[in-house]
Amino acid sequence: MNTKITAFINKIHPFAWQIICMTASIIVFSLILTNRSPNILRPVSMALRLGFGIVIPLAALLMYTVYRISGRFGTLLAFITTMSLFALGLAGLWASGKTHSILLNGLIPVSDATNYYIDALRILHGMNISSFSGMRPFFPGFLSFLLWLSDRNLMVALGILTAVAGISSYLASREIQKTHGAGAAVCFLLWIFLYFRHHSGTTMSESLGLSIGLLGTALIWRGISAKKELNALFGIMLIALALNIRPGAMFVLPALLLWGGFAFRGRKNFPAVFFITGAILILVVFYLNNIMIKALAGPGGIAFSNFSWALYGLVSGGNSWTYIFEAHPELNLLPGAEATPTIYRLAIELFFQEPSLLMKGALHYWNQFFSSTWYNAYSFVAGENYFMNEAARWGMYFLGGMGIIKWLKNRKDPYTSLALFTALGVLASVPFVPPTDAYRVRLYAATIPFFCLLPAMGVSYLCDQLRVRFAFKTTQDIQAEFPTSAFSIALVTILIAAPLIIKATAKSPIIAANTCPSGMDNIVVQFDEGTSINVLRENIIFMDWMPNFHISTFRRNAHDLADSRLIEKIKSITPPASLFYTLDFRSNREALVIIKTDLLPEPGSLLNLCGRWEDSPNLVNYRLFQVDAP
Repeated sequence: MNTKITAFINKIHPFAWQIICMTASIIVFSLILTNRSPNILRPVSMALRLGFGIVIPLAALLMYTVYRISGRFGTLLAFITTMSLFALGLAGLWASGKTHSILLNGLIPVSDATNYYIDALRILHGMNISSFSGMRPFFPGFLSFLLWLSDRNLMVALGILTAVAGISSYLASREIQKTHGAGAAVCFLLWIFLYFRHHSGTTMSESLGLSIGLLGTALIWRGISAKKELNALFGIMLIALALNIRPGAMFVLPALLLWGGFAFRGRKNFPAVFFITGAILILVVFYLNNIMIKALAGPGGIAFSNFSWALYGLVSGGNSWTYIFEAHPELNLLPGAEATPTIYRLAIELFFQEPSLLMKGALHYWNQFFSSTWYNAYSFVAGENYFMNEAARWGMYFLGGMGIIKWLKNRKDPYTSLALFTALGVLASVPFVPPTDAYRVRLYAATIPFFCLLPAMGVSYLCDQLRVRFAFKTTQDIQAEFPTSAFSIALVTILIAAPLIIKATAKSPIIAANTCPSGMDNIVVQFDEGTSINVLRENIIFMDWMPNFHISTFRRNAHDLADSRLIEKIKSITPPASLFYTLDFRSNREALVIIKTDLLPEPGSLLNLCGRWEDSPNLVNYRLFQVDAP
């Protein structure tokens, strides 16, 4: 690089340079998502979204090479490359139209994802959210802010959500690199990416819970390296926030308090100040969660109400979270406010009747956590090949074991102690967060960084023991001032303030009278850009890419839905047709609108639509609305 340019760059304040790098990386991130290159972008993005055996090792090699580049130019390249990785993962979803249990054709939310999205729309119009989102209001609140910011463009909102995850992953990885080198940092980063790519592009709380958890991890790590308790305490507070956004392995919180008490004890044996301060901050976060519930869901909202379902499954011997409704179908008739305490009472009664079932359930969940199924702890570090998946799983166990050996050789090491304490916190939580209740440890999103810390310490230990030397010199001059604290404070402020302001200042649209012909149903919805997919005839020549897909691609993708009856219904759609989920203002409920593409109006329009609700008992919960006339 030109000497004058280098001298000029070096004069920029370190924090300002990080902001410049972040800005540049976001620009590149946006360009990747808006580009439609069929020769390079499409195959690379789809491989990073869906592949594993070849593409991930190549990505690791590239990331390692970039992370080893020293100086400010290296910082810029590392940030851009990290954000590009996450952008390509989302671009691959939009290029493939991948479908799974909570997502139809790469965009349309299904099941739980629908609830979060519709509740975000409710906040935009000043309405109370449902009891479902009321259990964890931070995510629909944040999603409402992203939709407000993007003029209700769902694709843009999902892009921003992915960018937040990319930035958080970069900040956490660079903190690890400062203390343990590029090898451990890049492994950590790739494992996080492998987990996140299954949730990127969905309106689920896992993506935000992971991002906040990563920021908390980065701040705790910095607290150790800088010997600043405040950073570590702020990090623990963020972990508590992440666990309120996506409830999961709650025993990580006491594990962090115990670890911090010893890690920052100084000359004292155990400073109560750190433990008590951390506990107060955690309680503050839970109190804020309750405030958000009352503000966004109303007085009927109950935090973590579905934990009672999982608890009953545990004390009944390791059954599914839905088992309580099979054993006591009468609970379906009770409102949530009454059902939750009733389920807790039934769980306690069952425990005292047959206490041995609790241990049976716990052992079953631990067995699944270390099994070869999609429920195992490292099921996200996998592809489609069974033998490769097994090699990856046992490889992660081996690296975790090396991390434990590293701790045994130096029990005073605060970094390895953090990895071990939090791993034990996760293990203690497994019986109460059944891995069988969701694939690929989805319920553990907020604490996934701690799944990756112990193996990362194993990588560091192996590099030290084998005295590995690479072609690139060791990076010693990584910029110390990452904008982690500023970014975290800004994000937390938005999480709390933005949805409250949006809801308080929002106005509901004026609903016109029903003008539909007799015998037809009527809905009033708003159509927005970036919320729909278009299903077109096979004889039209174009490349399948969001939002336009050939009918054959659409029908093939539909086979990955979890409900076979919904699959058959979706396959019956005839092109040209468009689909989008939205809020029906007339009923204040969701509607999956199926409409002829040429009937779509300009984005931002309020539509008074006539048609028919799907009345099949097996499909009524999906709220499908077939439009017959505008």
